[in-house]
Amino acid sequence: MGSMGFTLADRLGAKSLPCSVPGCSRTWIQMAGKALALARPDGANGGEISTMCEPCRKKAEVVKDEARPCDRPGCDLTWTWKAADQLQAFATGRGAPKRLCDSCETRLAALADQEVPCAVEGCERKGVFSARDQLLAGAPDQMVTAPPTMCGPCAGVYAKIKDRAVPCAVRACRNKWTWGKDAQIQAYAAGLPNEAPKRLCESCQTAFGELAEKPVRCRTSGCKNTWGWSVREQLDAIQPGKPAPKPAHRMCQRCLETFAKLKDVERPCRRPGCKRTWTDKRGAQLARAVRGKTGDPFPRYCSECERELGDMQDRPVSCKTDGCPGTWTWTREAQLAAGVRPLPPLTNGTTSAPKASAPETVVAQESAPAVEAVEAFQGQENPEESPEGHEATAESVAAPGGANRSAPQGAGGGKKRRRRHRRREIHPPERRCEGCVEFLRDRKTLEIPCQHCGTLIFWPPESQLQTKLGHWAQPTQCGACKRDATEAARAAQREALRHPGAESPGTDNGAPAQEQEPVPPAGASASASPAGVEEESAPTAAPMSQSNDTLAPGA
Repeated sequence: MGSMGFTLADRLGAKSLPCSVPGCSRTWIQMAGKALALARPDGANGGEISTMCEPCRKKAEVVKDEARPCDRPGCDLTWTWKAADQLQAFATGRGAPKRLCDSCETRLAALADQEVPCAVEGCERKGVFSARDQLLAGAPDQMVTAPPTMCGPCAGVYAKIKDRAVPCAVRACRNKWTWGKDAQIQAYAAGLPNEAPKRLCESCQTAFGELAEKPVRCRTSGCKNTWGWSVREQLDAIQPGKPAPKPAHRMCQRCLETFAKLKDVERPCRRPGCKRTWTDKRGAQLARAVRGKTGDPFPRYCSECERELGDMQDRPVSCKTDGCPGTWTWTREAQLAAGVRPLPPLTNGTTSAPKASAPETVVAQESAPAVEAVEAFQGQENPEESPEGHEATAESVAAPGGANRSAPQGAGGGKKRRRRHRRREIHPPERRCEGCVEFLRDRKTLEIPCQHCGTLIFWPPESQLQTKLGHWAQPTQCGACKRDATEAARAAQREALRHPGAESPGTDNGAPAQEQEPVPPAGASASASPAGVEEESAPTAAPMSQSNDTLAPGA
């Protein structure tokens, strides 16, 4: 490099010029004056080869026209590949082109391009079956069927895309699946965005199978409609390594619209006298609406009454029929309606009671049996069968010896008298057991003729029940016959007392005495005897001091 920044090429007048071969991107150096004559071979000045780059110039010196075979299958003719075309293909790096001979070119001119549907599924555009492709396929010598051909836009996109690896649609899965070129070009033809669809990898596909939208029944009780469980929601619910997920509990569209219009409603407690309320939820209202029930719901207890009801138990109560060993059940619902309250339990399992001082211990012990009798009936009730008249409001049981027994005062006299709080005692209603009810259901009053005079004796169902229990006997004599027999027996007794050893006028040569009715047992209640039927007493045990004119009870 010389001084002042000039190079040797600048001093010789050298210039860099592009190669004259079309498509070549190389350059060559041009010298001025005598230097140009020294740089070029003889005869090169002004020649076409002189404007080429060095590689092209060397190729041009050896290249010449070449005969190439026709590109149509079955044709034996050739076509000429010019030297200039070969030099241009060398400069651009292309190979030998595929062309037709002159005869095939003449046939090609007689053919025309044809429009065929695009080979991509879902594309509505048309592809072109060119005349050259028809000639190569055998036209016009034979009928040619167009091969699958893409339209211009699909062919351009298909040449640019390639297979893509897409993550599995399951969030917790780290595997991938391949989105092929064919699937991508179909999405392009359908106008979808260039986003891979949600799909399972191979392992998840094997575990969960093909996913599709599933119809699931509505969660509302009584509703038979369904809602669609989408594929995306199923994919979000899938967990790798676990069984297939179950659909969520969801309402159908109709129930959702109805549910949005409903509100929670406060309704009164079903227990008479309770002023609290319970909440009628929207879900329960929807369930009734689905079943076509538009009225008020079935009455319920408030939370406080529900708690008290849970602390109670059903209690057996004796049948009100005298002498019946059966019982009936006083349900806890009926007890609550009657006003029975559960006693708060202590840690040792006993009921709580107020503490008493030492002087009152005797009073508490004396009143304990009465209190236990009261507590025995606490916690029993049936709202359907216990009318308000059966809710007894008797006063609490007091200790023997006085209702207000006070403790003795001390020496100071400063202690006050303690008043005992009276507890309200609630008795269960009077009812018959199931056996007595079943016996009396279809019974009617019997008409029994008297064995002596034929008078009808009316025997009601209640008396028949006592007969069934074995407490009474069915009558065979009317009241008048019983009275006559009783008077005759008393007269015989009087005669026997007046004349000892004499035969009784009521007997005739050893004839049997008149038949007597059996006497009811002592355990049977006199109040349960039927009207119109008189009970028979034993006249043989009458004492001497008894008046002879007095009749036995029931005569």
